[in-house]
Amino acid sequence: MPILLTGRKIKPAGFTLLELIIVMVIIGMMAMLVIPNIGSSQGAILKAQAREAMAMLKYARRSATIEGKQKSIILKEGNESAQKINPDSGIWTSRGVSLQVGKSDDDKSEKNDDKSEKNSEKINDNIKITFYPEGGSSGGQITLTFHNHTAKIEINPLTGKIKSDIFVNDDEE
Repeated sequence: MPILLTGRKIKPAGFTLLELIIVMVIIGMMAMLVIPNIGSSQGAILKAQAREAMAMLKYARRSATIEGKQKSIILKEGNESAQKINPDSGIWTSRGVSLQVGKSDDDKSEKNDDKSEKNSEKINDNIKITFYPEGGSSGGQITLTFHNHTAKIEINPLTGKIKSDIFVNDDEE
């Protein structure tokens, strides 16, 4: 350390190379945790809403068989500020996710397209699915879309069983 004429020691200003490397490593580790999650938030929003819709449909199916009377669920489009609704009300409102009955444009070549569109009712942009006490349903396929992500919920008309698939489209518009 250099010494001044007055006898005081001068402390060098700045950071050591070791301190800079440690800070860069910490910043790099934080970036590795944050950056992959930025793009997947849209997919997470769609997955959460698809799970909510499926839970409402499964609740209606179970209620129809337990109570011995038919139950209907109405799925409708809403804006991002729509609030969650009690499952007993029989109405599910999406929050920014668009709904479509039947097959998507990619699946138009499949044979059962006309059948799935006839089974589910679309009333004033609302989709109505009915479950019967014997286990059957009005059936159909519901497509949920949010930005470049798509989820499909299929309801078997004979058994009333509900299954879903979630896809991520690579082509950004």
